[in-house]
Amino acid sequence: MSEPPGAKPVPVFNCVVHVAPAADGMILARVANLAGIEGRGGSEREALAQAVAAFKAAVSRYHTAGEPIPWVAEVRPKPGETQRLIAVHL
Repeated sequence: MSEPPGAKPVPVFNCVVHVAPAADGMILARVANLAGIEGRGGSEREALAQAVAAFKAAVSRYHTAGEPIPWVAEVRPKPGETQRLIAVHL
């Protein structure tokens, strides 16, 4: 399928998130491939929604400014974490 004339491709980025229960009973979703981004919630879905929204905002700022995105190369989960891979469209 071809794109309509003048259409710009939509950038897609991989968001690697590690999810684990927090000490306070909440769920923590830590973005592993972009430092400093986390989400917290009463459910995994809620924590992931927060983390992905923050990831999208950060990547969008870098992308719009034409700046390189400071990806983190090491993305292995810590003990007790579950890895989630999420495609994010800007």
